[in-house]
Amino acid sequence: MRSQVPERVTVAGSGSIAQRHTRNLLALGVSEVLLWTTRDVSTVDAFEDPRVHPIATLPADPPDVAVVANDTSKHVGTTRELVAAGAHVLIEKPVAPALTSDLSLLLAEVREAGLVARVAYNLRFLPVLSRVADVLAAGTLGTPLFARIEVGQWLPDWRPDRPLEDMYSASSDRGGGVALDLSHEVDYMRMLFGQPIEWCTRTAHTGALPIAAPDVFDAVYSFTNGFTCTVHMDYLEKKTRRRIRIVGTTAVLECDIAAGTFALTGEGGGPDIADPVLFDTEATYVRELESFFAETAGAATSGVRLPTLDEGCEVLRLLFDGRAVEEVASDG
Repeated sequence: MRSQVPERVTVAGSGSIAQRHTRNLLALGVSEVLLWTTRDVSTVDAFEDPRVHPIATLPADPPDVAVVANDTSKHVGTTRELVAAGAHVLIEKPVAPALTSDLSLLLAEVREAGLVARVAYNLRFLPVLSRVADVLAAGTLGTPLFARIEVGQWLPDWRPDRPLEDMYSASSDRGGGVALDLSHEVDYMRMLFGQPIEWCTRTAHTGALPIAAPDVFDAVYSFTNGFTCTVHMDYLEKKTRRRIRIVGTTAVLECDIAAGTFALTGEGGGPDIADPVLFDTEATYVRELESFFAETAGAATSGVRLPTLDEGCEVLRLLFDGRAVEEVASDG
């Protein structure tokens, strides 16, 4: 895999996720990271490495591989510039704050340029979710009847060193809000169960936090053969909760990602599993970069893969009551 690591990479952004990507890129052996930002990063430890070079604008010969990790509201515009410069792009989730005409243009531009554009839903690479997929594929649950996916995190704990109002998550105008921030759950729902045939979503702004964005999201997704999956997300739970429960005709699967436990009860069940390797979230950020580099190098890939740009748009459709990208092409 290391031979597929590019020499140079552009990283757009300078916040916590851009810092994480930069550290991982350097650890993987990237020789030069061009940090595309207008922010003064002289005091940020992650950017003190001599291989990191801040830039305010793209150079005439930018790297042909890039990571977009700035505010969600800037993703599409930044990605379009990088695609115009001939770069393969890994875009932090979500791909955009809404389904807009600019996103339609980006889809067309990526296809025309023949470039690789992927969305960084790193939880796809969490080993325990592969275990869940294997159980479903093996038919251990019998016929799946319904599922519930839940995630709850106390937003002020995300960046305790920053005022809440300075976080992009707190502002809908900057692409924040719980549905976009925690859309991993909808992406891995699609990975496990496929595309729903109909759905209904609801968001709420409870007022429990001084933010200008929704802090609760609930949805019901219906699939073929009567199977349903409900998804709940919130910014409000002070003890982090992230779990999935699937009920089938012969067994029940319960996976608590936050607690690090996996259990099967009923036919085919066994002892609970609490192997830390299955729940190593940190490693997923490296695995997604390795998967992206393999695709940009034209290497054959198997198993877990990053979602395409089109699939990233499907996640947005599932968050926003099914408006297709093509249906908003006239929004301007």
